[in-house]
Amino acid sequence: MLKCASMSLASIYLTILLTAGSLWAQDTATPKPALEHVLGTVTAVDAATHTITVKEDKTGTSHTILLTGTKTLLKVAPGAKDLKSAVRITADDLQTGDRVDVRGAKAEDNPNALAAKSVVLMSGRALQQAHQAQAAEWQHSTAGVVTSVDPASGKIGINVKAAEGAKSVAIQTTAQTEFTRYAPENPKTPAPSQIDQVQVGDHVRVIGDATADGTAIAARRVYSGAFRTISGTISSIGSDGKSVTVKDLASKKPVQISLQEDAAVRKLPPMMAMMLARRFNPGYKPAEGPAAGQARSTEEPGGPRTGANGAGARRGNGDISALLERAPKIELSDLKQGDAVVVSGVATGPGNTQLLANTVIAGVEPILESAPQRQGGQNLGGDWGLGEISPPQ
Repeated sequence: MLKCASMSLASIYLTILLTAGSLWAQDTATPKPALEHVLGTVTAVDAATHTITVKEDKTGTSHTILLTGTKTLLKVAPGAKDLKSAVRITADDLQTGDRVDVRGAKAEDNPNALAAKSVVLMSGRALQQAHQAQAAEWQHSTAGVVTSVDPASGKIGINVKAAEGAKSVAIQTTAQTEFTRYAPENPKTPAPSQIDQVQVGDHVRVIGDATADGTAIAARRVYSGAFRTISGTISSIGSDGKSVTVKDLASKKPVQISLQEDAAVRKLPPMMAMMLARRFNPGYKPAEGPAAGQARSTEEPGGPRTGANGAGARRGNGDISALLERAPKIELSDLKQGDAVVVSGVATGPGNTQLLANTVIAGVEPILESAPQRQGGQNLGGDWGLGEISPPQ
């Protein structure tokens, strides 16, 4: 939510530049001090000196902001995209934790401080409340894969996982529906979008009002992204240690994989791999060997344990993701040709034939071996809880 707030504050300030420039006009004969921009969070307030300290988002630098001569002090609601609903405030309304967008110049009597010309505020308390409300909505949202898009009618068809298998759900959008997209060039920070950017094959998360049978949703918000998860074997590893070619088991075609800057490469311990193999196929019988012995150690006569080690393999995708997060990290160079991997990320390139990966999981051979008995060798990507749209932060 804070990232979304940052984007909103930045766009709001553009409105200030266009509509409130006259407030900052100075004598054209007098050199104008260069305006500086600070976007961040208030970390301290000094009412006696009319100053605040702001930690800048981009650099983490703390700035002293002088408010004595500030003429434009405005407060907007979280998520606001313009100043239509902004209200005027005073310096006394600012509190620690607030989000602010500040424009100003170096103070004449204090070169280490910024004399603010304008401050646009989003209340920290309001942001927290908005975040909590969004989190509650997210828990009741619907995730699926797009099967059809009709921008003219505002209709989107998606397939949703259900206990009985894939279920078709019709999404109805309107002019008031908010669209947000996770783009390949910046996959962790979503941006506003439109329905015509949603594509067949995209992963979506829909917030809205569903019918009683869950077959249709009147959407208030739609989050989309060209996410993809593939399973396959490594054909080659780039000499830069940041790229790899994987033969996709589903399409039988090579997929060029490049790693995001902060991508995680992990390898499942044998015991964890066996646990997950049984999660995908409860009837899977591992081959005899050390790994099989380790897997049996997690079981009791009545079946798999439901304690801390065994429960995660039997519950929902969220717990699968938590297990994967505990797998040891390795370097891409630690892998070799022929190793089995599951790769998750954002599809890129012509026809989405490339993948910008945020996660590579190795040590998955038992899981891929167990797949044919349950689903005819289909790609297991959707069952991993990887690559799905996460709530904006």
